Amino acid sequence: MNEVVKHTSHQFDEDLKRLKDSLVLMGGMIESMLKDTSDALLSHNMEIAQSVIDRDNELDQLEKRVDEQAIQVLALRQPAAQDLRFVTASMKICTDLERMGDIIVNICERLVELSKFSPVKSYRDLPRMMECTGKMITKSIDAFVNLSMELASEVLQEDDEVDALFRSIWSELIEMMRQNPSILEPGVKLLFIAKHLERLADHTTNIAEQVIFTVKGLDVRHSGHLKPTP
Repeated sequence: MNEVVKHTSHQFDEDLKRLKDSLVLMGGMIESMLKDTSDALLSHNMEIAQSVIDRDNELDQLEKRVDEQAIQVLALRQPAAQDLRFVTASMKICTDLERMGDIIVNICERLVELSKFSPVKSYRDLPRMMECTGKMITKSIDAFVNLSMELASEVLQEDDEVDALFRSIWSELIEMMRQNPSILEPGVKLLFIAKHLERLADHTTNIAEQVIFTVKGLDVRHSGHLKPTP
C-alpha cells in the first residue's frame, strides 16, 4: 500500500513540475518577445517586429498545453490546499501570459505602422517604460517559480512606476498633437503603444497576485491590502 501511495505522490509531483515548466516556458517567450519589441523600437527594424508577430501562434499552442495539463491534474489528482491553489492560479497565469503575448504583438503591429511616418518625439520614455515592464515580468516569473511573496510584493509596488511613465507619455503626446495636428495619426499610434505597455504591467501584477494567492491563500485583487479568501 505504501509503495502505491509513494508512486502516486511521485507522479503528482511530476505532473505539477511539468505544469510549472510549461508556464515558465511561456513566461520566457513573453520576456523574449518584449525584448525584441524594444530592440525593434530603438533600431526601427521592422523585421524584428514582424518576427515577434510571427511567434504569436507558438504562444497560443503553449497556452493550450498548459490548460490541458492543468485540467488533467485537477481531474486525475484531485489536489487540495496549496496544490489546488497552485493549479488554479496556473490556469489564470496562463491566461494572463497569453493576453500579454497578444498585447506585445499589438505593439509590434503599431511599430510597423509607425515606420511609415517621420518620428514625432524622442523614444526615450517608451523604451524606459518597456524596460520597467520587462523587469516586472522577469520578477513575476521568478516569484512564481520560487513561490516568493517578497518578489510578488515588489512587482505590485513597481507597477506605480510604469503608471507614472504612462501618464507622463500620455500628457506629453496629447500636448504635442494639440500644438501640431499634423502628427495626429502617428501620435495616436504612440498613445496606443503606451497604453498597451500599461496593460502589460497590469497583467504582470495579476501574476504576482496569483503567487500571493498560491502561497498564502490571500486574495489581493482590487484592493490595496491583503485579505484572506473565504
